Amino acid sequence: MQGNIFICLNRATYKGLIPTELEGKYSRKVYDEEGELIEILPTTFEKMASDNRIKYGGVIEFKIGVKEYFVIEVDCSWLDGSVSALLDLGSGLAYPNNCLMTNTEAIELVSANTKDVI
Repeated sequence: MQGNIFICLNRATYKGLIPTELEGKYSRKVYDEEGELIEILPTTFEKMASDNRIKYGGVIEFKIGVKEYFVIEVDCSWLDGSVSALLDLGSGLAYPNNCLMTNTEAIELVSANTKDVI
């Protein structure tokens, strides 16, 4: 575990493209032979989580009723605006949709909705 925050994403957000504000930090990128950035590729949160599974661990999936949720660990900062961009994902949505959480809060949410204990 190397991230500093968890986010619980609903299915639509998890399968959707990451916001433009987060592309520099989380998107897949293509570099040339000299290491120069050539292109930023469209990237979903699902792909981002898969790319970072070794660094942050796997995605925890669970359902509440018929709704699917995905908890991922991320490294984000107030200074670069990534925390604000992630918070915006949950604006106007009910918990736990796109909700940022501490480690303890993530453990409580997952434990209450799965047989997994993290």
